[in-house]
Amino acid sequence: MSLYEVLSLILGILGAVVIIVQLSIAIRAMRADHERRQKQATIEHVRTIRPLYKHCRQVIDEKFGKDVLSDGAVGEIDKDDELRENIKDMLALLEHTSVGMNTGVFDKDLWYRMSASYLIRIYHRLRPYIKYIQKSQPSAYIEFEEIVHEFEERKRRRPDSRGQIKYS
Repeated sequence: MSLYEVLSLILGILGAVVIIVQLSIAIRAMRADHERRQKQATIEHVRTIRPLYKHCRQVIDEKFGKDVLSDGAVGEIDKDDELRENIKDMLALLEHTSVGMNTGVFDKDLWYRMSASYLIRIYHRLRPYIKYIQKSQPSAYIEFEEIVHEFEERKRRRPDSRGQIKYS
């Protein structure tokens, strides 16, 4: 092997190493950018939906108070078209959000930090209505339930020292 061939081989190997390092740097940068965009999308989505679920919560509070819905309340909701649509809209929004978290569109950890207590509370409050709907539509709101159960388990393993969540 001549000196020229050895130098050519060394330069070829160095070139390959440089390309591999550049690809590694580019992949890390793309991942970091994806995570940043995912977090930004999560924050923007929370900002967008918060007024919608606050409105629905106020409607429910005015009609039934702040406790877990009773069987009688579920019957009233079923008979009141406007109220039923408000609740279904909110649950659909939370279901779509949960799908986004479960598929990685939204940052689940960020959602947990921003809204876990609310999601758990609203789930338990509306659980009688959710179970009523699931009698005829078994797959209704299952993504939302999955997120709530995951967040509850996370809170159980590492309780939040800022206060306790009350629900039946």
